[in-house]
Amino acid sequence: MDQKQLAELHARAETELTKIPGVVGVGFGLKEVKGKTTETRAFRVYVKEKKALADVPDTERIPEEFEGIPIDVLVVRDISPLHCEDTRQHHPLIGGITVTNFKSASPGVGTLGFFATLNGVSGPKNVVLVSNNHVLGSNGGGNSDTIYQPKMVEQSGNVLLVDSPESRRAIAVINDIGQKSNYNFAYPSEAAQDYYLDCAMAKLNISISSWCNSNCGVSYKNEIRGLNIGGNSKIEDVDRITQANLNAPGDYVVYKVGRTTSKTVGKVTDIAAVSASGVRIIEIEATQNDCNGIDQFAAEGDSGSAVISASNKLVGLLFAKGSGADSDKGYACHIHPVLARLGITPISTANPPVGPAGQTRSDRRGIIEGREVEDMTLDLKDRFVATERGKMLFDTFMAHREEIVGLVNYHRPVTVAWHRTQGPAFLAHIVENARNPAHRIPFEIEGVPRRELITRMADVLSASGEEALKEDLLSYREEVLAIIDDFDDLHELVTRFEEALANV
Repeated sequence: MDQKQLAELHARAETELTKIPGVVGVGFGLKEVKGKTTETRAFRVYVKEKKALADVPDTERIPEEFEGIPIDVLVVRDISPLHCEDTRQHHPLIGGITVTNFKSASPGVGTLGFFATLNGVSGPKNVVLVSNNHVLGSNGGGNSDTIYQPKMVEQSGNVLLVDSPESRRAIAVINDIGQKSNYNFAYPSEAAQDYYLDCAMAKLNISISSWCNSNCGVSYKNEIRGLNIGGNSKIEDVDRITQANLNAPGDYVVYKVGRTTSKTVGKVTDIAAVSASGVRIIEIEATQNDCNGIDQFAAEGDSGSAVISASNKLVGLLFAKGSGADSDKGYACHIHPVLARLGITPISTANPPVGPAGQTRSDRRGIIEGREVEDMTLDLKDRFVATERGKMLFDTFMAHREEIVGLVNYHRPVTVAWHRTQGPAFLAHIVENARNPAHRIPFEIEGVPRRELITRMADVLSASGEEALKEDLLSYREEVLAIIDDFDDLHELVTRFEEALANV
């Protein structure tokens, strides 16, 4: 039976079975026995309460099957919205990290699910982050309110949100608070039906400077923190979970990365579960313990997480966890109704990021972040990386470039050091020299020598950066200091590297 036939059969089952008093919805997924899912595909009939068979009149009894498909009778799911705290800040922004709106003294926090572009709006300022309505709109949040990536600290075993200037660096502004209710949507060749949605979006604070032709606002990547499905943490495309998927042999495996429980793995047990909130909800049962050793797919704070298939495709938006006997389960909105409601297309390999704010490393030209360069500069870079020493230094810089740029832009100690040691001025001279060899790089600017810039930046980056960055700064510090005062022309320095290679 193909998807079209299964969808039509499901629709007939829902039409007929909801005529029975007490039936509030009909799902399709895996049959449960004593609270555990089996491999048997079934129509999952939801009722507000189960009654003893003797108390149900013959005319109101739910049949054991419908057109050959077994029927499983379940109580309407008791689900809880997710909200909680996080542990660190990320630059560039990626999926699976903490967001909040700081709308109260005890702000609600949740997870940034994925990035998307606004349909019909040209870039680069057309990129949004997507999460839940109950996350972005917590404590009365709404359109035009600001979204932040807060700073967190651990005290006595508890992770606490810090309300500080560093936490209140805006990353986005809510441009559509979305909804938390059923939404009527039609898949191709299928009748329109209600799907429960809990979704909202906020436009990223991308700021393109005409002076340097770079993004001076937030940046982002098509990446979900720690997703790592076969070594791939990107969203490849979008997909739908259908009756045919669940009717096929084996489990339909999905993943999510939330700010609380990080990466978890589960299997879809129903594509049209019913809760008191709404209908046609994806139900997911954990198949492995989470990072804390708990049998659960999600916990408080994971709301807004993207639900990803085994082929790295976006299939849902997590909004709730199960309660009581269903505590191992998570609940998600189908992704296509979310995209239709918000009018967006997810950033993915199929819809790659465009512009300085979202470019991948391979998209960038030149050796300096955010700079457009002429052919001479590209040739200089090619000559530089063709030498063993140059390639080593270049590859090391590129491995940490995004982290360094993020720290310079958003981490106050690094930002202050960069400006006090004349970093922007030195950078401008370096870029001009790359374009024009006649323009020499000064050894000192406003009383600050190059050596002071290098040593001060190495110190603050080591204090604030990831372990890998600290290790490389320590490894290359003396080598960089040995040459930093020995040239005023990048072209001449590269020639030296080439001559050293030729003399080996």
